[in-house]
Amino acid sequence: MKETFPAIFLKAVVIVLLSIVIAVAYNGFSGKGIALVGSWSSKMTSDSLSVPPSYVEGTDPKAISLNDAMMYFQSREAIFIDARYKEEFDNGHIKGAINLPFEEFDKYYNSVKHKLPSDKTLIIYCSGTECEESLFLARLLRNLGYKNKNIRVFFGGWEQWHKANLPTVGEK
Repeated sequence: MKETFPAIFLKAVVIVLLSIVIAVAYNGFSGKGIALVGSWSSKMTSDSLSVPPSYVEGTDPKAISLNDAMMYFQSREAIFIDARYKEEFDNGHIKGAINLPFEEFDKYYNSVKHKLPSDKTLIIYCSGTECEESLFLARLLRNLGYKNKNIRVFFGGWEQWHKANLPTVGEK
């Protein structure tokens, strides 16, 4: 016997609704679920800086503001590290920054490690506040022996620096 369109449509709706219920239940009970309501793109530090959700204040290297990054830049007492891919770096980066792409760390680290003394302040950045590559690179460098106190993460990154018309290289 052939089913009618309304019967087929009703079964499809039931399957979709059941799938949604199962997905929401799994998301709620798994330890890795995402927030269903509210902003999950960033959170704020005690200094009112916007940081990615995975940032752990007090454990991760210190997050800094655009003003802090500018002060480090002007003092010339810090090394800026761009955690983005080489192509992004080549299209524009903070003047004087070293490119060490997090996603290609093994490919680039040996060629730049001599430029990263462990006693120097390292300012790590990537695209902007929603980019976590700078945080991941900071954690990786910390695991290699760089001290947390010497590492800073500028979550405003290239986007904020560029919008503020601060010194850049390679803009196209």
